[in-house]
Amino acid sequence: MTRKAKFSAEEKLAILNELSHSSAKEVTRKHSIGKGTISRWRLLYKYQGIDGLQSSHHNCSYSKDFKLDLVRRYQESTDSLKVFAIKNGLKSETQLSNWIIQYNESKLTAYTPRKRDSIMPGRKTTFEERLSIIEELIKHDINYNWAVDKYHVSYQQVYDWYQKYRKSGNDPQSLRDRRGKAKPKEAWTEADQLKAENRLLKAQLLRKEMESAYAKKVMEIRNREVNDFSNNKPSKN
Repeated sequence: MTRKAKFSAEEKLAILNELSHSSAKEVTRKHSIGKGTISRWRLLYKYQGIDGLQSSHHNCSYSKDFKLDLVRRYQESTDSLKVFAIKNGLKSETQLSNWIIQYNESKLTAYTPRKRDSIMPGRKTTFEERLSIIEELIKHDINYNWAVDKYHVSYQQVYDWYQKYRKSGNDPQSLRDRRGKAKPKEAWTEADQLKAENRLLKAQLLRKEMESAYAKKVMEIRNREVNDFSNNKPSKN
């Protein structure tokens, strides 16, 4: 079952930009949203980019190992629950809070999708496939659901691949499946490494250019609206 979003990602970003010239009280009143919502959008955009403002239309599947790892890392973190959850790819602290409760009650299990959730199952992939998927994922604002639909892999797979890539310092070799027979070291040359790094770097630069152009467009629309309001404002004379 899909969930209709009240605001699109573009509208959320435009609302956040309004905070540069209006108070949070004015913005929340104008759009009938709470301060907590504004705070969460800010964190989502800060740590997840424009993809964080996208509304998910499907329930996401998370393995038990993923949940356990997140709960245990949170226990050692100095971040607030909300910040830690969003930093690690969740949309809010609600899921993590529930997992902590389940962990403390020894009831933490993997999510079992229902038929209506339309969760894409995982599948075996080659190193080259994973490299291409992460390359395109970066170009598409780290939109995990887009990658799931495009490449017919699971959300958990895409999420894990991207996290491994980032935690390795953006090393393409982190995308290798160490459980199988990896390509012999002598077959993976320095040229191969540089070529792979270049592909992913170009994807990152393209994404930044797109985000910059998008932010510029939003600012142009906001300035036009401000000018229109000023021009149409009744004269006091």
